Amino acid sequence: MAGFVQELTARQEAVDHAVSSLAVPWRIESEPISTALAGGRRLADDVLCPEVLPPFDRSTRDGYAIVSGDCYGASTSNPAFMAISGEVPMGVIPAFSVRPGECAAIHTGGILPAGADAVVMAENAERAGKWVEVRKPVQRGENIVFRGEEFSAGSILLDRGAMIDYRTVGILSNAGVSTVRVINLKVGVISSGDEIVPCETEKLLPGQFRDVNSSILSRLLSSHGYEPRCYGIAADSYDSLEGLFRRALEECNVVLISGGSSVSSRDHTSELLESLTDPGLLVRGVLMSPGKPTLIAGLKRQQRLVIGLPGHPFSCFLAAYNVALPLIHSIHTGIPVAPWRTAFLQAAEPVFGHTGIEEFTPFFLREGRVAPLPTKSSFVKTLAKADGLIRLPVSRETARAGEEVEAWLW
Repeated sequence: MAGFVQELTARQEAVDHAVSSLAVPWRIESEPISTALAGGRRLADDVLCPEVLPPFDRSTRDGYAIVSGDCYGASTSNPAFMAISGEVPMGVIPAFSVRPGECAAIHTGGILPAGADAVVMAENAERAGKWVEVRKPVQRGENIVFRGEEFSAGSILLDRGAMIDYRTVGILSNAGVSTVRVINLKVGVISSGDEIVPCETEKLLPGQFRDVNSSILSRLLSSHGYEPRCYGIAADSYDSLEGLFRRALEECNVVLISGGSSVSSRDHTSELLESLTDPGLLVRGVLMSPGKPTLIAGLKRQQRLVIGLPGHPFSCFLAAYNVALPLIHSIHTGIPVAPWRTAFLQAAEPVFGHTGIEEFTPFFLREGRVAPLPTKSSFVKTLAKADGLIRLPVSRETARAGEEVEAWLW
């Protein structure tokens, strides 16, 4: 690819340029599905709360519902005394109210009786017959959840594009949302190179390598709520690659092509993407390492995104993680949301890099600090040990042990 390195674009600039050029978000096919079966899928629309949540004021502790002003200044040596007006049965709206100077026994989750505005925990009170001795003050709202404190009727429970997982499914269940509409965003995956053979190949001939990239990309995509479709391995010829590409382009919203190790295969990918129009090839190489030979193209009218990825497994993963995933997310939401969590942590060991290019090094956490895992672009074992990536910006060459670095956590 003559002249390739002369056209490198900064990673974030490349992503932003693609987002603006392709006029996302696009209309993506969707389907209704039971919330119970929606794990790992992404929402096609905002989900609105059908009711006020919680539907009543309730206690978060076992104890006594009181009027908070009655126990102002209470202590072990100067307790406040309150008459018990009743006990709140679980799952029942209290038929009585609490007046100043009174309290009501209540359990965790119980509905707060009218007049009460706080709950004293059982361990800070002692019952004696029809009286309770309160030994610690509470503020209004302490140890209770007010009606509508979490969600109001009509408010957004989850935004479009949110993935249904263990963190979000409880929100839907709590609101009684038993069915949701999820997107069917399909991503075609193509590997290329004469040296690449199916992973089930038992015996490799000299110069051959099993197809690692399609496995990595498929699992990466499915773990983020997208549907991978593998189209096989293209030989190092334009016709072979074009045949698989045209089929994937017809059936999928996105096509990912990982190149082989030879220059010719990358040339075919570049040539193929250059043949596209409206807008066609947008980015010819990204200013990051590993992952420089990343191509971004698209068809705005047909609403298709195409990304050419490096052939070496770690480079392929890095380009897919840092560039492809944010762009794929933007297709549905219009926003290139990053899949990582950023933290600034101390380096356990020196991290070496080069100025003038954004560099990424995998790391594992060691007692709260990041320890680099130096790797080569063709290695696959590093990902199994890594907790994330250390990012050295263009302006930073090296980080010494003990210095703070930017860490991207999976």
